[in-house]
Amino acid sequence: MFLVYLLGALFAVIVGASFDVVKFLFVYVILFTGTLSAMYNNNYNDVAVDRNATQTVFSGGSRILVEHPELLKIAKQLSLSFLGISIALGAVGMFLFSYPVTFFVFIVFGNVLGWYYTAPPVKLMYHGLGEICTMLAVGFILPGLGYFALAGQIDASYVVLLVPLLFQGFSMSFYLELPDREADRLGHKNTLVVRYGALFGFVLGAVSTVLATICFFIYGFFNVTSGGINYWLVGLFSLLPLFFCLYSLVKYRADTTKVDLLAFRAVVSFFIFYIVLVGYFLFVIFRS
Repeated sequence: MFLVYLLGALFAVIVGASFDVVKFLFVYVILFTGTLSAMYNNNYNDVAVDRNATQTVFSGGSRILVEHPELLKIAKQLSLSFLGISIALGAVGMFLFSYPVTFFVFIVFGNVLGWYYTAPPVKLMYHGLGEICTMLAVGFILPGLGYFALAGQIDASYVVLLVPLLFQGFSMSFYLELPDREADRLGHKNTLVVRYGALFGFVLGAVSTVLATICFFIYGFFNVTSGGINYWLVGLFSLLPLFFCLYSLVKYRADTTKVDLLAFRAVVSFFIFYIVLVGYFLFVIFRS
């Protein structure tokens, strides 16, 4: 969460914004409390599903509420409390830093998306929209808040970063779902992996990552400029998750028993890419 938020903030600095530590930290607290709300809420609503899930580093739920059902009421209260804090801080931030009203709309949209990911009556995850939610969270909301915090708006410059991150967010959604596919099926979660199988998830994950990498190379080919970023180099960085996504697809076709390990490696490769990209963005900022 912090890595992708930081990416958006650093990108804003690269394209001309000033780094304001107060704005950066204040908006991050808004994001942090909203994420806590979504986490508690999703654990609360997914108790039945998590009973059948195998816990991994990135999936399977925390199992705390499965093993301690007496905490269900507290989890619900915490979720509502953090939701209120996040939205209230969004309103305060809008007035404190003279952000446009779209900033508050952005905060509300992110919180509503996180809340109704599993909460009734919408239950986006249960109605075939889980992948879209993850794509929007990773590719739009998290980096978008970082960008908004320092740039004060979402403008055309941000679209350059937005498009490939959306593709990567969509790709990552499949690797996060793959280890939980059986538990999700039993819990009636209507994910694409549940509907069409693990192979479909590996294929679509790889295709989406290919599209993200192509975006970066297109930027390089057409000399898209964003404050000195070399998009050919960013494209080369993005070959890391691309390799692991394609590798996972090939290895799964050869051995269908290693789904969890292959999905884990793919997710880790995305995190490494984000770390490398943060380092590169810092290099671009300090070089100039």
